Amino acid sequence: MPSQRRIKIFLVAIVTVVFLYIYYTSDARQLQNQRFYRSTVQAMDAHAAAKDSASDDSSLFRKLQPNRTPPVDKEALKANQDKSGASPQDSDQEMEEISIAGRTKMQVPKPKSSVAPVEQKEEPKKEKTEPEDDPEIRDELNGILKMSPIIIFSKSYCPYSAKAKNILLEKYTIVPAPFVVELDQHPMGQKLQLLLARQTGRRTVPNILVNGRSIGGGDDIAALDREQQLGSKLKSYGGKRIMEVTPKASKEV
Repeated sequence: MPSQRRIKIFLVAIVTVVFLYIYYTSDARQLQNQRFYRSTVQAMDAHAAAKDSASDDSSLFRKLQPNRTPPVDKEALKANQDKSGASPQDSDQEMEEISIAGRTKMQVPKPKSSVAPVEQKEEPKKEKTEPEDDPEIRDELNGILKMSPIIIFSKSYCPYSAKAKNILLEKYTIVPAPFVVELDQHPMGQKLQLLLARQTGRRTVPNILVNGRSIGGGDDIAALDREQQLGSKLKSYGGKRIMEVTPKASKEV
């Protein structure tokens, strides 16, 4: 068994070796870091110097390079202006750019075109013709109104028209007799109804006119008959054109 003295010597030797190892390795790393830093700084300085040298060379090259832009020939410009007969300051003329010597540009008056612009004429708009503006419809209505002082504008299938026709034609003797216009059978019936609506304010049928004035429809005629005022109403509107309005007492409706 080794003695304690040998063990102590062995431990001291181990500690000494470890200490020496740590010491030398730290010095080596520090030395390596210092070398890397110096090499990096030197490389950056060299790069900056090369860049400055290149910029100086390029600026020197630009200074030494001759100016290739040719001078502007003022006499040629003046001759061109004299030929065109206008000055650049004329604001009424259009200007255009021309190239001189391949690079320099200037503005000169643009030559006027000999072709005159074609004037476009607008076609008049066709206005929609209203029934009362149509002379054919007006003439047709005036011709109907001359047939009798009492005109019954009716439709053959309308029950209210049938009521008015029954009272005026069957229950009363009227001289001259009322004239009936069936709008659904007349070739201009729709336009006549529109014209009557504008002139009388009544759009429906029947529409009974006395001397061109509307006295109402089927219910209005029935009410006047029931109140025994139909005869006086027709005479007051018809005047001298209506000679007789009498009930047919011998015939019930």
